Amino acid sequence: MARRLGFAALAGALLAAAFPPYHLPYFLPLAMALLLHALTGATPRQGFYLGIVSSGIHLGATLFWLSNLFASAVAPLCAILALFPIAFCTLYPLLTPPSLAGGGQGGGRAKGVGGMLLWVGLEYFRAELFVLNFGWSTLGYAVAGRPAFAPLAATLGVYGISFLIVLIASLRGWVRGVGMLLWAVACLIHLPAPAPQEPLTVRLVQAFADEEGLYELSVGPHTDILLWPEYALDTDPRGTKAWERLQAIAQNTQCVFIFGAKDTQTSPDKDQYLNTAFVLGPDGSLLGTHAKNHPVHFVKDGLPSQRAEAIRTPLGKLGVAICFDNDYPEVDRRLAQDDAEVFLVPNMDPAEWGPVQQAQHRLLFAMRAMENGRWLARADVAGGTSVVAPNGVETVRIKDSNPGTVVATVGRVRDQTVYTKAGWLFGPLCLTLSLLWAAISLSSAVSASRFFRKRSAPTPPRLRAPRSRDR
Repeated sequence: MARRLGFAALAGALLAAAFPPYHLPYFLPLAMALLLHALTGATPRQGFYLGIVSSGIHLGATLFWLSNLFASAVAPLCAILALFPIAFCTLYPLLTPPSLAGGGQGGGRAKGVGGMLLWVGLEYFRAELFVLNFGWSTLGYAVAGRPAFAPLAATLGVYGISFLIVLIASLRGWVRGVGMLLWAVACLIHLPAPAPQEPLTVRLVQAFADEEGLYELSVGPHTDILLWPEYALDTDPRGTKAWERLQAIAQNTQCVFIFGAKDTQTSPDKDQYLNTAFVLGPDGSLLGTHAKNHPVHFVKDGLPSQRAEAIRTPLGKLGVAICFDNDYPEVDRRLAQDDAEVFLVPNMDPAEWGPVQQAQHRLLFAMRAMENGRWLARADVAGGTSVVAPNGVETVRIKDSNPGTVVATVGRVRDQTVYTKAGWLFGPLCLTLSLLWAAISLSSAVSASRFFRKRSAPTPPRLRAPRSRDR
């Protein structure tokens, strides 16, 4: 068992190393191979303890920045997230039906396929269906922004990349070695961002809790779009002098103006609001709004909205999502399905959350661009202001937390990727198949157990014929 624990600990360390602040994704297949090796031949109980070790190291060394938000509550939060890799390690030893157990290549292949489905299915459930849904540290995000993986992301999304990692880890012999080598080479490939088609110029303004500073930074040469951060205004500006001033900015700059504020007119409760992005046209008229679909957990962040629709403007249909919305694949996907040609994001990653949080968050934005084949621009409050190309390459970023502005060019894309059309179903499919696979394996194990096995009747003693006596 000590040897197994050593492999599990090394696997957890390599998994953590794949994400910022370390960001060395070259060894991800090796990490999963070590974990699977530790689980080979283990009992479910042993798998449970191996999962505690590997996930404790992985998540503890990756998500420690959550303490900046939740202080000591970071420990139970990480423990909740660790339940899913622990569940994988506990169930993995049961994935081979007894009919294939000990069956050489047949049993190994069955366990390998079951492991791929189970890992990705649990990732999908944790990120999108679980009550505390949180997708950070999903394996596929480690290579977001690396253009060699853009075609796979545009086909099967982040879960397709996770599946590839576990697939390589499940191979055997020299084939697995070649797969690991090709993975590392793909991580090293650097490609430029594609040239923007039907380009738009965007002025991204970065400032925090400084309304006057936002106005001052918005002055400059003409751009097509002016983008402010999330919560640029902490009130609902409609019907106030602030609204007239905002309209004047759009009119004077002759641009589409997007800013974050509160919508208090939608809810009858004065203490409730929608965290909203307002979109003004060049004439100052309100073209549309987007209310945040995914408020941040345990933070006062408004009521959740269910609507995600592209906003029609003189520049085309714009996809507007707010910060945490982009941590989930479905919001940007629904915008792209509604023919959004570019993603524009008011964002809020405060400086006190730390540089590790910001570095990891950039990966999620890059993945959304890669999945849907769209340019993505976001205006942050303190250091996340950036532009990402459809292949995940970051073209512009303000690298400090000081107030500032940057003008960038983005392209408009109308074609939908395979992922946007149907590839997004890969995650739910893996979850469904893994549940069926686990049910079949458990059913086979139960039926083969000693409790349900028919006991054979005891063999009666052999009767010997009496010897005849010679008379």
